[in-house]
Amino acid sequence: MNDFRFYDRPVFAMGRNVVGIDIGKNRHSAFAVSPQGEKIASLASFTSDQEGVERLEAETLKPAGGPRRVLFAMEATGHYWMALYHELVRRGYQGVVLNPIQTHGEARTRIRKTKTDQRDAEGIARFILTGKAHAARIPDEETTELRILVRRRHQLLQMKGDIERSAQSLTDRLFPEYDRCLSKPFLSSARAMIRAVGLSPREIVKQEDLTREVLARVGRARLKPERIEGLIQHARDSIGIRQAGQVIDDELRATIDLIEDFELQIAELDWELERRMTERASPLLSLGIGPALAATIHAESDPASDFPSARQYAAYAGLEPSTFDSGELRGTRTPISKRGSPHLRRALYQAAFSVYLKHDYFHRIYRRFRKTGHKHTDALVIVARRLALVAWRMLKDNRPFAKRPPQRN
Repeated sequence: MNDFRFYDRPVFAMGRNVVGIDIGKNRHSAFAVSPQGEKIASLASFTSDQEGVERLEAETLKPAGGPRRVLFAMEATGHYWMALYHELVRRGYQGVVLNPIQTHGEARTRIRKTKTDQRDAEGIARFILTGKAHAARIPDEETTELRILVRRRHQLLQMKGDIERSAQSLTDRLFPEYDRCLSKPFLSSARAMIRAVGLSPREIVKQEDLTREVLARVGRARLKPERIEGLIQHARDSIGIRQAGQVIDDELRATIDLIEDFELQIAELDWELERRMTERASPLLSLGIGPALAATIHAESDPASDFPSARQYAAYAGLEPSTFDSGELRGTRTPISKRGSPHLRRALYQAAFSVYLKHDYFHRIYRRFRKTGHKHTDALVIVARRLALVAWRMLKDNRPFAKRPPQRN
């Protein structure tokens, strides 16, 4: 039996028959070959349900030898592979999931330019026989739960930002001088004013007493009277459009309701992630990063033992420098590869903003590369890569961050 626990290790058939499965949204295709590359069976199409799995097992998997003599392989095509993969594992089969980058590269080596689902399934099976295939990582249930939570949180933040930018375009049309009065247009005081009065300059001037009262009450003395008067004066002199003011005000009120709904969901997710990180006693919290960032790193990299070295972990995050040398051409700049997990790479980069200010170890790295001419963003990417190396050791040994490295035995 193969051991597929380690990331970036080759997969070998070990004398077993191989069944390649081409994954589609609703229908899949399968092709079985022997260790010598001879065709055993094929299935042009089967559905993604119980009936389809029964047909796959009867017409392809069992003719190839059943659970003890079969290794199945499929591509990580979106999320469509998950149901079939786990169903076959429940039935006792061992399988691997491949990164499509590998299989697409192998398909380009074919002389004949043909592409069908069955040819793709055959190509996956024969790719396993070459010994060049590397298995993708399959998270356990706890890591899967954490991954769903952190990705949902990121999705909500993106949606909230998109809605805020859309609302900003409406305020720029209606009241272009508004951002000179309030630094953030959707703070609690601004939301209360939009709900009570609106953002149309004519309405603000028409109901200026109500505008002053709402801003003074909700602002809780943080908004000075001169700033409120400045807002009303800007409304009197505004060059904003005079069209569709009522409709824009209604849209802004609906947008505020959506933003507050997103904020409530994000706060609930933050509470849940903090609870999970506290119960786990995550060593990443010792870096001074928030529970949400720590949970994202855990979700995208647990277990750290999957990676034999820190460099492979950094490569999985896409933070390894890329290389392009050919003939007389020698690359002077080596940007990161960005070939790994974008979620992990983003979390490490965001964490770099915090750790380089809080820990002298990372700040020295940042200063050193800034002095050599690197831009702020480039220096932070370098800090993120070093943070990946440190995080791998912390997760693997389950120990907190120390300013000094441990003594060698």
